Amino acid sequence: MVTRAPATKGGVPGERLPGHNRMDRELIMEFMKEDVIPDRAKFDDYLSVLLGVRRASQIVLPAELPDASVLGATIDDRFRQKLEGKRLPGESISEFLKGKVGKHWRKSQMAEIRHRMDILKSLYSEVVEKSHSYQVFMKWADRLGLKRKELESRPTIREVYLFTDPKVADELTELQDLRKDIRYQKLRTPDSSAVYARAFPEEQNAAYVKTLGAILGFPACCIDRYLFDRQSGILTPESRASNQLLHLEGPDEYSPFAYFTKDFFPCQPDCPEAVKMGESLYNKLQMIDSSIADRFKKHLEENAALIKEYPELIRKKVEMLERIAGRVSEGDKVEG
Repeated sequence: MVTRAPATKGGVPGERLPGHNRMDRELIMEFMKEDVIPDRAKFDDYLSVLLGVRRASQIVLPAELPDASVLGATIDDRFRQKLEGKRLPGESISEFLKGKVGKHWRKSQMAEIRHRMDILKSLYSEVVEKSHSYQVFMKWADRLGLKRKELESRPTIREVYLFTDPKVADELTELQDLRKDIRYQKLRTPDSSAVYARAFPEEQNAAYVKTLGAILGFPACCIDRYLFDRQSGILTPESRASNQLLHLEGPDEYSPFAYFTKDFFPCQPDCPEAVKMGESLYNKLQMIDSSIADRFKKHLEENAALIKEYPELIRKKVEMLERIAGRVSEGDKVEG
């Protein structure tokens, strides 16, 4: 059922946003003018946490940076040069020679794989963390007073979590330990499952999914439905959520407020708990400035539209992982 948020005037001089003062409002107005960070990240990753609607948000890097394709291509190119024995731009002579000499000591396949993983991690630091877009993203997290913690998902993939409650940092440390245990057990068990399930086995684990969902502030009903879909082996959460939107029987079955953040699949297109969170952020943005609230409302529609396309996006991601897996098995490339 669509619930309309009450209309209020925003940006009134001296008006107080609960928990925030006028200076905070002016900073948020400045933040909204930052052209390096897209609206999707502003609303889903920064403001939803800053305004207390979510406990934490997750930014996957470099994928969610505006220049992700350039950064990814740069990592691939430098990785290829490194394997060919070439010296990279800015690489010291000592580091270059160290890599060349070390090759003679790497006799086992596992030693070579570890070496390649180390190269990829180093390239992430050199390419992504020194990029202008990365630094702008992190600068604004600091300016807005958000705490952050970075976890490694793959050698060239990081998850940056933004939050305000320091307890979240400890929960994330425990979550990363759990993920390592799940992946370690998966490596020890012969497996013929799809490449995506092998690469991210934690998404099949109930404890991991529920812990991550709670950290990200998702409604419990939506977390349970996501886990049920993921473990069923019949219909993925992405396909189920897409089908729900594509086959609505009437407008009362859908609310844009249910799609209050990216990569979130409400249990129903009008889930009351998800709608409540979307409306809460909308109302708080109204108190800051009505034009920002209008931008958020448009963004909600874009989130829902993207859900419809998710099965195709996942298919392309699986194809990419399969190509990478093929190159790894041939000994051509180890990708993060």
